[in-house]
Amino acid sequence: MKEQKDNNMSNANLSDLFKEVQDIRYGRAKPKETQIQKEEIKFNKIYVVDKRFNALGAIIGILFLIIFSTAIHSNYIFATTEEEKKAIDVFEENKDQIDIMEVISSNISELTTKEIITKELQIDYETKYIDNNKLPKGEEKIVQPGKFGYKDQTVIKTYENGQIIDENIISEKINSNPVDLVIEVGTSEFLFNKKVHLGDTMYTTSDTNLYNSSTDRSEALCMIYENIDVKLISEENGWARVSVDEMEGFVKQEYLTSEALNPGIGEITRKKRISLSLNFEMPLNKPSGFTKEDFINVLSGNPRDVNRIFEGNAGFFYDMEQKYNVNGIFLASIGIHESGWGTSNIASQKKNLFGYGSYDSSAFESSYTFESYQYGIELLAKALSKYYLNEPGTVIYDGETAVGSYYNGPTASGVNVRYASDKEWSNKVYNTMVALYGKL
Repeated sequence: MKEQKDNNMSNANLSDLFKEVQDIRYGRAKPKETQIQKEEIKFNKIYVVDKRFNALGAIIGILFLIIFSTAIHSNYIFATTEEEKKAIDVFEENKDQIDIMEVISSNISELTTKEIITKELQIDYETKYIDNNKLPKGEEKIVQPGKFGYKDQTVIKTYENGQIIDENIISEKINSNPVDLVIEVGTSEFLFNKKVHLGDTMYTTSDTNLYNSSTDRSEALCMIYENIDVKLISEENGWARVSVDEMEGFVKQEYLTSEALNPGIGEITRKKRISLSLNFEMPLNKPSGFTKEDFINVLSGNPRDVNRIFEGNAGFFYDMEQKYNVNGIFLASIGIHESGWGTSNIASQKKNLFGYGSYDSSAFESSYTFESYQYGIELLAKALSKYYLNEPGTVIYDGETAVGSYYNGPTASGVNVRYASDKEWSNKVYNTMVALYGKL
């Protein structure tokens, strides 16, 4: 009896279960909701969260589906009423098959992971611009390079099935602050128009006064000739502060130009400076300022140099100037005066352009004979440096010191005292220098 009772109870339970399935299938009831417990697993700084997976529930569900499917296909009917039998017949006629693998797959969890990481990030610097009236208008000058800053940033990253779905910043720590990039921007119209910068060389376009202050009612310190170079110190209100020959003062901006605006003016000024340096009392124990090309230019094409002696040795006169610190134009002028442009007997027969070693009583016989004109030119350059143009003890060429035996000042008139008996010798030599300087 107990066994029959248990069977009746089992049949009743199964019937109720089957009826519930039918009610769900035909929309007469909704499935009961089941709460799935979440589990958080921590591995160092990675957190794994199971969102939907419940192993026991999945197993029971699978077993239920297997039993249910087996019961249907074996024609085992739990229902006892005619209505239930009709519902089962309709169910058996359903062409849709239950995909067991799909059911299992849908119950496999979607894993969510969380990761805490700290990374170093770059902080951009800002750029600041400052006006500067000491620069040409529009010109930019970096006065402080920009530097990036750096910070440590800690974030929590959330992944779902390996794909990042969220990222939250939890802390930031500044390791170094950025440094601003500072750029000065020029505003000077004068510097822009003249194409120069402070400290550059500029040139006068006409004779003008150097004033004590930036007004023409102030004291005039000196006159600056046309085509003279000056150093630009500052500028304001139509005036430029300049230095010239160790003097400082103000000139009007309108009387200044630049090499950029007047190409070649620098070379004109160089020659102008050399010409202005020429005077009877000028020191001759220093280079003339002529270039080798200048020597070739002024010593070439002279109709009186019929044998082209001075033209052929123009570059050598320059070399001797550089080697012995003797004005090479003065050296050449002595030779031109003494030899009549190389036409004298002593010059043509003894290659002695200077009458060196001769006495008035026996000029030809007593004069030295040289192997070449260059030998005689170098000998006189040495003699002038060692005996005539420098005081005793002065360090001269090759570490030697001047003897100064015939020193009477480093000028043409000083050399005249012991070099030539003709009192007008220095004037005659100087006049030749003037002619050569004039060809520059």
